[in-house]
Amino acid sequence: MPVSDRDYMRDIPPTRPTRRPMGHIPAFNIIIGVITGVFLLQFGFGWLAQENPFVPSGGVSVAELGQGHVWTLITYMFVHGSLGHFMLNTLMLWFLGKQVQNLFGSRHLVQIFLYSGIFGAALEMAVNAFVHGNTTTPLVGASASVFGLLLALAVLLPNEQITLLVYFIIPVPMRLWTMAKALCIIQIVFAIAGILFPNWLPEGLKIAYFAHLGGAAVGWFYARTLGYGGQPMTYSSQWQPDRRRERSAALAAVRARVEIDLDKLTTTAPTPLASDTAVDDILDKIHLRGIASLTDAERKLLELARDEIIKRDSTALRPR
Repeated sequence: MPVSDRDYMRDIPPTRPTRRPMGHIPAFNIIIGVITGVFLLQFGFGWLAQENPFVPSGGVSVAELGQGHVWTLITYMFVHGSLGHFMLNTLMLWFLGKQVQNLFGSRHLVQIFLYSGIFGAALEMAVNAFVHGNTTTPLVGASASVFGLLLALAVLLPNEQITLLVYFIIPVPMRLWTMAKALCIIQIVFAIAGILFPNWLPEGLKIAYFAHLGGAAVGWFYARTLGYGGQPMTYSSQWQPDRRRERSAALAAVRARVEIDLDKLTTTAPTPLASDTAVDDILDKIHLRGIASLTDAERKLLELARDEIIKRDSTALRPR
């Protein structure tokens, strides 16, 4: 579609603005709602308990998968082992999930949540089976998914300033990327300690560290494949529509042309570059990755193209 035919490049609003369908529920609300509903069924009514509320149905383990219960790779993310476990994961999900949905979109939120949870569970079960010989203890909770969301958000907004409350009293400001790295380092230390000194760790510290690390790795990898945190990784085509591979190559060429020809653009003498293929590709990039993915040169080119279209339209409407 030519740039001049796109309504959002003009000051004139479209005649039929798009609206969200009635009854549309964001993916974040659905995830929070399901986790909360399952918790109420589990602890409030005991419907999902096997022997007691602290051994919920839906947990995943090698033994469960061996019986063909493959759905537990998904259901385990929505059940929790205690009130504290539920509250901590829900609180983290509340702050991280909203931001990921706003910045990445609902589809990416769901994919990061599920992929992080599945890979985190697989890594934790593999370690338990080969190192500890444990194939029956069920894994429950959304912790791996939460770590995936955290790392994805940290890749996108590494310099975002947050404040941690040490012992819920002492405020400690730090960058989001710094906090994400610190949490991952803590997980690594305790994960290694759990392998080398399994009897030294108290029961309260024997948690699914490898699931957290697996989820974090997926969140980081997912955000990097989308092009955030530096140059897009070579695996980006796996997460894009069928035409994304061709468009990625085209966008690389556009980026090079923009840097070379930007000096030729002026508001008094617009060039074909500002209204043809280059800007059209940039608009496709916004549709695929969001406006935050544009470089300064691409933003400048888009502004100049918009000025050209407005100037052209005002000239065409001027009485003669």
